[in-house]
Amino acid sequence: MKRLPLALPLLWIAAGCGGTISLAGTKLTLTAVNPNVGQAVFHLACGPAGGDVSDPAAACVALGRDPKLVTSPRPYTCLGGPSSWFDMTISGRLAGKPVHRTFSTCWTPQMATLEKLGLANSLRRHVLRRRRGLVQPGIQRTFPPGTLRPGDLLVCRTRQHRLEMGIPATFGRIGSTSTSSLILTGGRSADGSIAARCRRP
Repeated sequence: MKRLPLALPLLWIAAGCGGTISLAGTKLTLTAVNPNVGQAVFHLACGPAGGDVSDPAAACVALGRDPKLVTSPRPYTCLGGPSSWFDMTISGRLAGKPVHRTFSTCWTPQMATLEKLGLANSLRRHVLRRRRGLVQPGIQRTFPPGTLRPGDLLVCRTRQHRLEMGIPATFGRIGSTSTSSLILTGGRSADGSIAARCRRP
């Protein structure tokens, strides 16, 4: 785990005895990706409160009392299924200071950051429309950076079959999906480009 920058913990001392810190200059973007669900994006501003979370004012109060909801989020572990786990990124400015955190968590109100910032029960409303990258059978295709986002879909289809595979937030091999007559594979490079191939077994 990375150590927090020295400047940030000094801000939290004021909140250590049940008080709150000033959140003026707070503008955060919270992004959640599950390749089986898509990408959800939330925004929160404080001082004044704003954004598209369920209750920005309540979220700012919670964050003022416990900045670690953003600076040191505590993931919640569950067995879950393919739609349960999300890779999250929190970025922007907290009380005027830059912040960037990445972590993976089960999507549940039991995860304090999701519950107290008003994300836990509003996921579906924030999922972006998924782009689809079509890969023709027998052809390898590379999608330039920015064409497809994490959470979007790679698609290969024939008259008889259709394959879809979600793009994760991580880099490297995406994986594969197949039918008796087609195999779809792909990978995501560090520059954001996506390489995919649809072939017959």
